[in-house]
Amino acid sequence: MSAQVHKGQVSIDFIIALSIFSFGLVILICQIPMLFAPLQTVSTDIQPVAYRTSMILAEDGGIHERSGHITSCWEDPEGNEWTYNKNRDMLSNYHGNVGRIGLAMSAPDWSSSEDIIPHNLSRNKLHALQDWWHDGGSSKSGNSSLITDKLGLHVTCNKEPLNYSYNISLNAFNGRVITNATGSPLLKIGDSIPESGVTVEKIERIVAVDNCTYFNCGRIGAVEGAKLVVCIWR
Repeated sequence: MSAQVHKGQVSIDFIIALSIFSFGLVILICQIPMLFAPLQTVSTDIQPVAYRTSMILAEDGGIHERSGHITSCWEDPEGNEWTYNKNRDMLSNYHGNVGRIGLAMSAPDWSSSEDIIPHNLSRNKLHALQDWWHDGGSSKSGNSSLITDKLGLHVTCNKEPLNYSYNISLNAFNGRVITNATGSPLLKIGDSIPESGVTVEKIERIVAVDNCTYFNCGRIGAVEGAKLVVCIWR
């Protein structure tokens, strides 16, 4: 008896269907990362921005530049113990000459070779930043956008603006906002923090606050501890 050989046959319709399914599966697998890319971009983008902002405020004294002269005393570049109102009204292009806002106090000449003392905030700079936010208590609309610029929060990506919002405050260790002698916040600026709908990145830094204004001291040490709280979202 001769052996019979059976040959399998595959329908051309089945081959076409299998090819289409395989091609669609490959496309789907390639697209899955893109489905989560917007969420990943927001969360991974905001965290370094919040950290950078907190670092500038806590570890940097700021920059004021005019006619080639640079100083970290942006709150009083002339050394006249002027208030924000006087700086704004008496100094030409005061806002434009402030290149960066920082809160670290300037080091006494005898204490350090560094220009500023990181994590030791200047009470005068705190007052100045609070006055910037309220625009010195005048009837103007405030300097929210200006502060955004001086903190480096005006950013463009592929020629498109990334609009960051901020809320910055100086809190006691129990969470309450620190107030000055009149009961007003020593530092509380920015928009209200949204409760839902956006990703909010919060950075807390333990800092010391220069208290020499009250103790009439001329040395480092008359300070009080606090938390600098920086919240960023977009």
